[in-house]
Amino acid sequence: MTTALFLVLFFLLLAIGCPIAYAMLVVSGGYMALAGLPILQLTLKTAGGINSFTLLAVPMFLLAGNLMNTMGVTERLFRFAGVLVRHIPGGLGQVNVVASVIFAGMSGSAVADAGGLGAVEIKAMREAGYSRRFSAAITAASATIGPVIPPSITMVVYAFLAEESVGRLFLGGAVPGLLMAFAMMACVVVLARLGREPMPVFERAQFGEVRRAFVAALPPLLAPAILFFGIVTGIFTPTEASVVVVLYVFAIGLFYLRFDARQVFQAILQTVRTTAAAMFIIAVSHVFSWIITIQQVPAHLAEFLGAEVEGRTTIMLLMVATLLIVGMFMEVLAALILLVPTFLVLAGPFGIDTVHLGVVVVVTMMIGTITPPVGLVLFTVMAVAGIPMGELVRGLWPFYVAIFVVVLAVALVPEISLFLPDLLYGPSR
Repeated sequence: MTTALFLVLFFLLLAIGCPIAYAMLVVSGGYMALAGLPILQLTLKTAGGINSFTLLAVPMFLLAGNLMNTMGVTERLFRFAGVLVRHIPGGLGQVNVVASVIFAGMSGSAVADAGGLGAVEIKAMREAGYSRRFSAAITAASATIGPVIPPSITMVVYAFLAEESVGRLFLGGAVPGLLMAFAMMACVVVLARLGREPMPVFERAQFGEVRRAFVAALPPLLAPAILFFGIVTGIFTPTEASVVVVLYVFAIGLFYLRFDARQVFQAILQTVRTTAAAMFIIAVSHVFSWIITIQQVPAHLAEFLGAEVEGRTTIMLLMVATLLIVGMFMEVLAALILLVPTFLVLAGPFGIDTVHLGVVVVVTMMIGTITPPVGLVLFTVMAVAGIPMGELVRGLWPFYVAIFVVVLAVALVPEISLFLPDLLYGPSR
């Protein structure tokens, strides 16, 4: 009876528009009061929810992304991507995707990509004659690659929730992230061939132009290689890598003579605000998850589904469907906290690897970031491009399909996400 009341109150608060962090805090406090537990337990478990070395990576990667957008890094990355692929059908649409792949290797944040690099991309595409709808749509879609290709803030949070290796998760996201990029680039080619969008044709860049763009972009291009080498060889942990990338971005800014104290302060301030909101949700969710666990809700759900569902394919598709629905109405971090503990219990009896599950969760949740009514990337691009939601969503439809195809491939073929982790770390136990 207590469990039912607990869950009903929680979903009722969500239904009336209460932020998920406050909803979890209210129902957790109410449960402890009914159970006769001291209120000090609520404080201790909430504080314990963020007492994690792993979570230190979250503000650092956020700061790296924000600094890249203020120190001249994004413009150089975009120019380098341009000389590589602007001659492919779709032109700057292809450049947009490749630039996001490169940016993802340093930031790991979809919102940082959409708000910083996205502003550069949309401006360049509009000046070249691309439609506002297509420019905004490809920018929003390509930004979703950021949290999949390592490093990834979302995977850091999943690793914390699942008590899984951050390094294995980072490697697990590499191939799926590249598949997302390939699917989007193929989609752009199809749209260009159909001729439904104005897509100016650009000449292939000459060697001298490629060389100059490469030299200008070389410092940020080295960052993913440094992170990969350092993590794989054990020179630093993934959490320590987040500090390395921040220091490296600072060094790049000084090298480019783009260090502006006021802009750096604004980047730090924005990071503090975003981190505070994220950590508050994680902290409150710790006590909420504890109550869910002691009431054996995940265990009962796993027992029910275990009796009704046959085969890992079916349970994986059910998880994907749940993520797609929840992702439309809930921010990624909140959805992870709400769903991952239950998914982990469900995955065990079916032999689903936790790294594979984590990659499927992250890739699927990326669709939610570009769908109404609460997609953060969707709203970010709407603000940057000055475009209404309806027009942007219409432009995004081909990319929804492209990303969903990748989701199905990753969900149904575990080797896509496990190949690199097993190769470099050995098979998981």
